[in-house]
Amino acid sequence: MLMNRTQMQFLELLRAGLWGVPADPENFKPGSVSWKGVFGVAKEQTMLAIVTDGIETLPKELWPAKEAMMKLAMMRFKTEQAHRLLNSTIARIVNALDAEGVHSVLLKGQGVAQNYRRPESRACGDIDLYTGHGGYQRAFEIIERLNEGRPHKEAAECEHHMHTTLNGVEVEIHRLASYIMGKRMNAKFEKWTQESIDELFGSGKLETWDNGGTAVCLAPATFNAFYILQHAVKHMVAEGVGFRQICDWTMLLHRCHAQVDVELLGRKLKELNMEAIWQEFGRLVVNFLGLPVEELPLAPKDIAPTRKTYLLLKHIFISGNFGRFDVNRRDRSNVPYMARKWRSFIYQSKRLAKLFRLFPAYVVSYMWHWIADAVVRFVTQSDR
Repeated sequence: MLMNRTQMQFLELLRAGLWGVPADPENFKPGSVSWKGVFGVAKEQTMLAIVTDGIETLPKELWPAKEAMMKLAMMRFKTEQAHRLLNSTIARIVNALDAEGVHSVLLKGQGVAQNYRRPESRACGDIDLYTGHGGYQRAFEIIERLNEGRPHKEAAECEHHMHTTLNGVEVEIHRLASYIMGKRMNAKFEKWTQESIDELFGSGKLETWDNGGTAVCLAPATFNAFYILQHAVKHMVAEGVGFRQICDWTMLLHRCHAQVDVELLGRKLKELNMEAIWQEFGRLVVNFLGLPVEELPLAPKDIAPTRKTYLLLKHIFISGNFGRFDVNRRDRSNVPYMARKWRSFIYQSKRLAKLFRLFPAYVVSYMWHWIADAVVRFVTQSDR
């Protein structure tokens, strides 16, 4: 896949925003940039604020029109406001949990944001707190009490977490850090989670983030290096993934690569069938996002992009953030339910066939789970 000019310009500005290194003015001469196109890609990838940071590294005469810059500045201000809301909500929850002796670790999100040059430019999501099985139910009850009877979204539970809202922010309490397709693989991952996090609860050995005076525990670097990538791959296969999740992994490696236990990481990648995935995403972030190769643990000997790297890049551009911008996935509400589901089944089958060329073992594991779930949904709806 050869990227078009707009995609290349987006990546140039994204790298500039991530690293604070000036974008090349030669690539942004007047008349050579479709700013509407660049902003469109940045929006689909939820990277508008960081791309705005990148634009500001250019000479002012190459910036977009004043009106466009004002809109970008307002959008970035709203992103910064969202960070303040999430950070204060995290502090409130962690303080309440600590007061009742419930241990927690912040997963992804605001914890990963601290690895960025400007954390406040990373697009915000929800709050994911891992408590393990022990504090899971108590943590949820404590958060419900914090709502003080005010209306909030109805709580719901899935296979590895329960979610609710607080201060208008989505909050997920995890008894499992994630779910890896296949019982055997998932058992191995859950065991590693317990060794890396649960057994360190209360020991003072977990990394912490000083969130305005509140010590928020974070997962260890070696575990996080695997987990952040696994989370991105899981979403990529299920629905699609954008550059926000890939940048999270990139900046984590940049800040924490020296703390990674390379031997342990290598064993876990092999155990959990992630070696090839690690290497291909590694080629992607080194060649297209600017991560220094020496900051990529277990880097492949040949770091040059392969055909698979370009295929991976293509999938990221097509799907956008969690697949929400993939035009082929958009719901057609005026189409009958069963017709929509059949259309979705056919499209997802084609997606998985293409992704199979990238990561065959992972896709096969996912497909068994997905097909079984699809059959259950189809039968359930047919009986209504």
